[in-house]
Amino acid sequence: MKRYWLHWKMLVFLFYFVSIACNKSDNNPGNVKEQITTMRLSLRETGSGTIKMFEYKDIDGSGGNPPVKFDPIVLSTSRNYTCTIEVLNETGSTAINLTAEIIAEADDHQFYFEPAGANISVINLDTDSKGLPLGITSTWNTGAVGNGTIKITLKHKPNAKAVGDLVTKGDTDIEVDFPAQVQ
Repeated sequence: MKRYWLHWKMLVFLFYFVSIACNKSDNNPGNVKEQITTMRLSLRETGSGTIKMFEYKDIDGSGGNPPVKFDPIVLSTSRNYTCTIEVLNETGSTAINLTAEIIAEADDHQFYFEPAGANISVINLDTDSKGLPLGITSTWNTGAVGNGTIKITLKHKPNAKAVGDLVTKGDTDIEVDFPAQVQ
């Protein structure tokens, strides 16, 4: 009797292990979540053409070691900038630019911008095929001198993106809280 009980326990354990290994958290089985290690911001000042670059890079992802690069965003007062975001996976020997994939899957992605303290306002420019915000490109307007942060979050919302979505909806692909200064 004990022998059958042991076989039964092993069978249950094996079933449990296989069910966990085969579980997919994404509704689209063809979509494997990529690790995003790097976020690059390119801000072009309207009128002057001056470009400012800012980067966040955390090779081992969130947790573990601190970022190897984390630029504070420093902008001039009373200016308008066009911001373009680029995201990469730099865990391997060659960097993989994931920006084109996000654009191709625009209906399931959205960047959110949350300035706090710094006198920066952000308006999304680009949209997905349904006219909903994507945020790869946006306009940043600065006001008076001030210090604070700007949190940039990329959300993945397969088949769930809608008008007026909050930043809490969907899975977070990457979230960076950049120090920001308007001077």
